[in-house]
Amino acid sequence: MYNSVYLAQLATSACIQEVMTSPKPGLVDRLGPGAHKDMDFTTFLLSALTLAPFWQEQANVGLSGVAPHNALPYLRGIGKAMESAMLKATDGINTHKGLIFALSLLVYAAGYIIHLKKPIDPKLCTSFASQVVQGCCKKELEVLRESLPNRPLTNGEKLFLNYGLTGIRGEAEQGFPTVINWGLPALRYALSTGASLNDSALYALFRIMKSCEDTNVVSRTSYYFWSNIYSKYVDKLLKLPIPFSKKDRQLIKQVDKIFSQQGVSPGGAADLLSCTLFLYWVESRPSLPYHPQ
Repeated sequence: MYNSVYLAQLATSACIQEVMTSPKPGLVDRLGPGAHKDMDFTTFLLSALTLAPFWQEQANVGLSGVAPHNALPYLRGIGKAMESAMLKATDGINTHKGLIFALSLLVYAAGYIIHLKKPIDPKLCTSFASQVVQGCCKKELEVLRESLPNRPLTNGEKLFLNYGLTGIRGEAEQGFPTVINWGLPALRYALSTGASLNDSALYALFRIMKSCEDTNVVSRTSYYFWSNIYSKYVDKLLKLPIPFSKKDRQLIKQVDKIFSQQGVSPGGAADLLSCTLFLYWVESRPSLPYHPQ
């Protein structure tokens, strides 16, 4: 039976499986730090375990019946506490800030669906999550075109003003289309071929990398690199058949090496992979939420 403890277990499992999945091009995983010099696999595990108790609080907002249009202040309050705990545990390193925003919405939505006594369906879950943040891009980003705040702009705000990218805010407000249309179908398909959870998650990651606005890649490289060069590497990865062969794995490792050397880190895609795993598990109701493979 679903409850806040179980939803929190699924959320934590999704965080752990994301960092376990290897080799992820440019990203922290169990094989190395990728493009990052200030964090590694241990840092991510520490962060995931620190965040674990808070997912239950986000689930309880939904389970208590708080409607989507009233939920954001509650979720943001808990989210700020999560960010503070994360930074304290990692000595100031931002490991999961984007994921805290995205996954909190989905955990809340799953709890709200349970409150309504309805089956948890990924599309319904993302719909309720979307309702929580309706108008956020206009309120938080588009307003910047009229007047700038009396503080330094964040990377996300700069990318919106320069290129119109809305990143994770836009993804959430639109109902997580990358997860629903690409991440989940790819994960389901890969698992149906008999591929391991690790390789299935990798395959889903590549689909997500192709489709999402990854502001983390743009901010660490350039808009030109993301829109022209990065996409060509992703296309090569998507041509690999699933399950991956030993030769396929070598190509993935080559791209990982190139991304790591050039500082390319698809952090936005990694966050959406965690969201994909959470929705897959919350729909399929595994007896154990985490199956390492």
